[in-house]
Amino acid sequence: KPQTPPREDPIPGWQLSLRILWSVGSDLALAATFLITWYRPYNFGERMVHHLTFVMLVEFLVVHATGFYGAIGARDNSRLERIGMFSILAFLYCLFAASFAAMYGGLWPVLAFLYLTIGKIPNTVLRPPNADGQNVVIVNWAAMTTLYLFSLTFTLTYDIPPLGVTPEVIHAQGFTDGGEWPEHPYRVMAFGAVYFTGMAILSLLTELIAWAAARRRAANAT
Repeated sequence: KPQTPPREDPIPGWQLSLRILWSVGSDLALAATFLITWYRPYNFGERMVHHLTFVMLVEFLVVHATGFYGAIGARDNSRLERIGMFSILAFLYCLFAASFAAMYGGLWPVLAFLYLTIGKIPNTVLRPPNADGQNVVIVNWAAMTTLYLFSLTFTLTYDIPPLGVTPEVIHAQGFTDGGEWPEHPYRVMAFGAVYFTGMAILSLLTELIAWAAARRRAANAT
């Protein structure tokens, strides 16, 4: 006799709110930091433009890692086991971030990687590993990658105003290498503002769609 699958109730509203606050809030905070620094480069410190340029470099590493995080989130292991695998993988990626830190000459890239990684936990490790959840993780990672490439291409291709990031500000950042980002870091400020705003919207839609799908499954099970 076929077994009836257990009914999957949607998470309570307070838990949904916390997950949205966690994932969406971290992205919006970063988007606001990039936007404010674009207008007022010294608002958060004299070398904040330099710091945020490394954040977008580290975010590329996070985008790469999120595909593997999603694979962990889709496994049929217990939540504790998934958290353990997530922690091991995050540690290995921290070693790559440490190489950026060696280039940078400080711990900022490692701390940035940890902050960016923590914001991915609700949409990967904590998501239930059912078929719909697996599809959401895959689509979410594909959308994240597309958003990163689109934001990068847009801010490199089009004319971006420097706003507060003047030549004097750029000189004070102490960039040691040439290239588009060190020479025009205001493009990176625009990149971060666009990208993390998009990530906040993506995280919000992901949580709401998954919650609505759980409600439909619970209603059909009755």
